[in-house]
Amino acid sequence: MPHLRAAARTAAAAIAAALTLTLAACGGEAQRKADSQVAATVNDGELTVHQIETVLERQPRLAAGDGGGAARVLEGLIDQELAAQAAKSAKLDKDPRVVQRLEAARREILAQAWQESVAAKARGSSSEEIDRYYDAQPALFAQRRIYVLRETGLQADASELKTFVGKVAAVRTPEELVTLMQRAGLSGPSRVVAQAAEDLPLNLLAQIAALEPGRSIAFAQGGQGRVYTLLQAVQAPVDRRQAQGAISSYLVNLRKTEAIGEAMKKLRSEARIAYQGSFAASAPGAAASAAR
Repeated sequence: MPHLRAAARTAAAAIAAALTLTLAACGGEAQRKADSQVAATVNDGELTVHQIETVLERQPRLAAGDGGGAARVLEGLIDQELAAQAAKSAKLDKDPRVVQRLEAARREILAQAWQESVAAKARGSSSEEIDRYYDAQPALFAQRRIYVLRETGLQADASELKTFVGKVAAVRTPEELVTLMQRAGLSGPSRVVAQAAEDLPLNLLAQIAALEPGRSIAFAQGGQGRVYTLLQAVQAPVDRRQAQGAISSYLVNLRKTEAIGEAMKKLRSEARIAYQGSFAASAPGAAASAAR
C-alpha cells in the first residue's frame, strides 16, 4: 500500500517539523527571557535587570532624568560587583568587623521588611475622614496662609530666657521686641523667611496663625531660645478637592506608623528581654524596681 506509506511519511514529516518549530520557539523564548534578565556579566558574576530596577525604585530621580538612569545604575553596580569580588578574593568577608556589619545590614533589612508588611495592611481613608481632617485644620487648608517671619536665635542663662519669654506676648511691634531684647541684654542672629503653613510644625502653626502682624512668640529650652515675629501673612487657601490627595496620604501614613508602633509594642510584650552589664541600670523600669 504505497499510498499509506506515503501518507505516513508525510504525517511523520509534519509532526517532526511541528516539534522542531515548537522546540525552537521554546528555546528562543527561554533565551530571550535569560537575555532580558541579565544586564551584564562581571567575571563569574551576573547583574540583573531586577537589581537595576531595585536601585531605581530607591532613587526615583535617576529614573526621572534624561533616560540614561538605568545605564548609570548599571555602571555603578559593575563597580560595586568588582569591588565585592576583590573583597572576597582578599578574604575580607571573613574579617570580624565586616561580618558584624553584614549581620547588622541583614538585621536592618529584615526588620524593615517586616514593618513594611505590617504597614501594608493599613486601610485607606474614607471621604468622611478626609472631610473631618480638612475641617479640623483650617490653618492648613481653608484659611491657609504664607507667613513671612523674622526668626531670631537667643542664647543666655535659662532663668533670663524664661523671664524674657514671659514678656514677649505683650510686644506689639518688631521695634518693641528689639527694645525688650536690649533691656534684657539679649541678642542673636536673625533671618527673614517665608514659609507656607504646611512647612511649619503643627504646634507652631497654631500659635503663629493666631498672631497679628508685628506680634511675636518665643520659646526657650535650657539656655537656648527662639523668637518668631510675624511680619506679613498672605492668604493662600486650598479647597477640599485640591487637598484630598495630600490628606489621604497623610492619614494612611499615620495609620501605618500607628500600626507599626502597636505591632512593636506587642513584640516587646511577648519577648524575653534581659539587659546586661552597664545597660541593666538604665533599662526601662529599672528605677522603679530599685525603689521597690
